[in-house]
Amino acid sequence: MAVLAHRRSEEKRLAGLRAMDPMKDLRGVADLIEEAFASDLDRSGQSALQELRWLSRLKPILWWMVYASPDHTDFLSGFVWEEDHKIVGNITVNRTSVGSRRWLISNLAVSKNYRGQGIARGLMYAAIELVKEYNGISVALQVRADNQVARHLYEALQFKEISGTAYLWIRRVPKVEVEPLPGNLVLRARNADINDTREAYNLANLTTPLSVQKEWPLRQGQFRINQNEPISNFFRQLSGGGPLAHWVVEEGGRLVSLINIKPATWGQSHQIELIVHPDWRGQLERPLISRALNYLYPWRNRNIVIKHPAHHPEAVNVYKEFGFIENQTLIWMKREL
Repeated sequence: MAVLAHRRSEEKRLAGLRAMDPMKDLRGVADLIEEAFASDLDRSGQSALQELRWLSRLKPILWWMVYASPDHTDFLSGFVWEEDHKIVGNITVNRTSVGSRRWLISNLAVSKNYRGQGIARGLMYAAIELVKEYNGISVALQVRADNQVARHLYEALQFKEISGTAYLWIRRVPKVEVEPLPGNLVLRARNADINDTREAYNLANLTTPLSVQKEWPLRQGQFRINQNEPISNFFRQLSGGGPLAHWVVEEGGRLVSLINIKPATWGQSHQIELIVHPDWRGQLERPLISRALNYLYPWRNRNIVIKHPAHHPEAVNVYKEFGFIENQTLIWMKREL
């Protein structure tokens, strides 16, 4: 009877919430992540999952990372939830950078058969308390826009939405009719001088919500065209790609839109970046995106990936009208502590 009681006590102790132990939990965590995010893992996510499985099999390397080089193992920190000797919940919590007081929550996952039992909430409580113990000033996370259950949980835990990013994709460049710009506007190539750099920066400031700028401040240098771009374009063409294109739209000398086009080289995807002044939203997206697609058409057999701010839905809708598929929209949420 004493042995049986001890065994039941041990089983009870092993159930529920506990700190993650990378040396014994990594394989179970990898299995859980694969189950929970099977339909969401992109190429980088699949690669990260493979790395977890690789580490779980190489115990000496894992031991060295955990005990001899702890500054490099933030991605292994967090909590797990265990039931019936199986990991059914996991959450990763780590600093945004070494020594930072800002923290990030990721990989909140609960096995399908154990959802709706408060496990996700318990893991979140543990992560938030850990951040408080280390005197963190904030904790942030990402969630899919269509995951209403998770968003409701985070809102109940006082997380506020900061921004969103839509990720779109199309297999090959479609042939589209180039649509005209409004008659009073001028389209030209953007210059690599300080004036155009400053105007591009000012436009980005006007179009980026203050809540986003507070988290990720804009800098003028982000909008500077590299002086060595002609040389870069030469090598891009040698590798099967086209030259980068930077266009701006002006109204009476005032910059109201810009678009950057990056044709793919071998093994890559085309990319388009678009910014439109709030006064011209809904009027410039189709003319500019159609021109970008026309520019990319000589390399039409390669796909296009788009990463666009969700606070500019007019552009997202135009991409969809041209045949792009929205893979997902991710929302950044944050809680101040």
